[in-house]
Amino acid sequence: MPLSLLLGPLALIATLALACGGLWQRRRRARRLERLGAVADAFAAGDSLARAVAADDGDAIDRLARHLNRMIAQLEGERRALRDSEQLLRGLIDVAPIGILVLDHEGRIDSANPAAAAIFERSAQQLCAHRADDLLVGQDAWARLLAQPNRSLEFAARRDAGSFPLEASCTPFLRGGQPLQLLLVRDISDRKQAENRLHYLAHYDPLTGAANRAQLLARLDLGLQCGEAQALLFIDLDHFKRINDTLGHDIGDLLLRGVAERLRKQAPPGALLARLGGDEFIVLLSGSLVIQAEHLAAQLLQAFRRPFHVRQYELFTTPSIGITCTQNGARAGNATQLLKEADLALYQAKNRGRNRLAHFDSRLAEDAEQRRQLEEELRVALVRDEFELYYQPQIDHSGRASSFEALMRWHSPSRGLVGSAQFMPVLEETGLIIEATRWVFRQACRQLRHWQAEGRDWGIAVNLSPLDFRQDDLAGRLLAIIAEEQPPVGRLELEITETTLLDADQQVLDSLQALKRAGLTLFLDDFGTGYASLTYLQQFPFDGVKIDRQFVSGLPDSRESVALVRGILVIAEQLGMQVIAEGVENERQADFLRAHGCQRLQGYLYGRPQSAAACVQLATPASRAAAACAVRA
Repeated sequence: MPLSLLLGPLALIATLALACGGLWQRRRRARRLERLGAVADAFAAGDSLARAVAADDGDAIDRLARHLNRMIAQLEGERRALRDSEQLLRGLIDVAPIGILVLDHEGRIDSANPAAAAIFERSAQQLCAHRADDLLVGQDAWARLLAQPNRSLEFAARRDAGSFPLEASCTPFLRGGQPLQLLLVRDISDRKQAENRLHYLAHYDPLTGAANRAQLLARLDLGLQCGEAQALLFIDLDHFKRINDTLGHDIGDLLLRGVAERLRKQAPPGALLARLGGDEFIVLLSGSLVIQAEHLAAQLLQAFRRPFHVRQYELFTTPSIGITCTQNGARAGNATQLLKEADLALYQAKNRGRNRLAHFDSRLAEDAEQRRQLEEELRVALVRDEFELYYQPQIDHSGRASSFEALMRWHSPSRGLVGSAQFMPVLEETGLIIEATRWVFRQACRQLRHWQAEGRDWGIAVNLSPLDFRQDDLAGRLLAIIAEEQPPVGRLELEITETTLLDADQQVLDSLQALKRAGLTLFLDDFGTGYASLTYLQQFPFDGVKIDRQFVSGLPDSRESVALVRGILVIAEQLGMQVIAEGVENERQADFLRAHGCQRLQGYLYGRPQSAAACVQLATPASRAAAACAVRA
């Protein structure tokens, strides 16, 4: 066959082959594209393992397959992260301590976490059957929440056990284009209880349930602002400290509760009972006159005659009552001022003997101000050394001064020379007496040393206050002064009153024994005026007694005074004790005391308290005679 003939069919075959190859390629590309589409659909349907197969042809479809796989891998990573995030969020919502509810646009509950279910004491499924306003008390509760988005509000909410306080906030959001509300709820029952407790503690006394000082002052201020007549009864229990000290504070607390309950029963309706602390109570009467306050005070005094039964004890206590009143806003200062006035009246009732009432008047305020000024001046006087010791002689059987009682005098820049009777009570009340006693003791030691250097064998007696024995190591402090000043210890005398020993404990006994061992002479002062004078002589190491001036003043005409003084002198002689009689003002008293064996006499008959220099002059016979004549005159 000619070659030309063969080439023609071959060319046709080649043309047909080329045509067929192009069709096959197109079909192959179409199938590859279909597979890419199927992979995309499978992945979109949730098949996370769907992947395109690359043909390694390096063509556009192959590049598209590789790009699709990268996109799928990226999307799968994002999907996994989103799924993990959703799982984390659901976990956090499930364990969240705050209740979380999702509501639709009509306020129906779509979902609720366990905390919300626990708050309302229902299951999540039960909650989803309700609307939000079904759970809140009040018709406008839901409307209030919607009107104030993202703001926490307090409501009363419902559950099977009853209503309870709820804190809720509502936040709108979109999900899938649908408007929803996120409701956050919290049961605030515990917080409300704590707030109520704090409010109670801020306004009431936790022990007795009575109002406290803050509430009392608020009520007083309100009454003053309204010009309302008010009466204050300030009540303090007499000797309550003894009950606390002997029976314990638990018994004391129970007694205070009983006192508060009895005061409530006696107080009229509308009265406010308050406890200021300790054993101090206030009854506030509004719209009351003085006569009504007095009537209530009399009722209280009568009511306290009955005992209080506290556990196994039958306890008696009495009240001292101070009263102050305002009439139609008269004397309307402020609440603190009224409280101060009632306190001053109470102080007056205590001074008059306790278990009684006293009214405030302006003189009490004036006296209190004078005491305050006197206290300030005394504090300055101790710093500036404005005091001086005066000495009153004690005359022995020979008619000579053998000892002197040291008495304080104050050289006040504004008051002149002030006797101890005018300022000693203030020193006692303020506790300044402790510092004053140390000063007196040191000055007495110095004066003894000076007289000894002059050849004068005189003694000095120093008074100790009951407060002196309340300080730590009284004996050690006095002995330290002796060590510094080096006086003749045997000529130092200490006078201790019976009131010091009334509640004496082991510390008092130890102090007296230490001072006795050091060589000081101890005298029981005001002998016979207390409750257990003879017992004290047996219990404590006294060297002598000092007969009180109230027994001496009746000598020798009063049969009772004669019998008592004779008895004291006989007892002292039998016990080997010295006796000093104070308040001797005439020769008849002196003769009687000398005749019955009294070793030392002290009083105006022999001289008034005077300076150390004057005591030296008094030592001469001529001076003694002149001084005696001056005293009699």
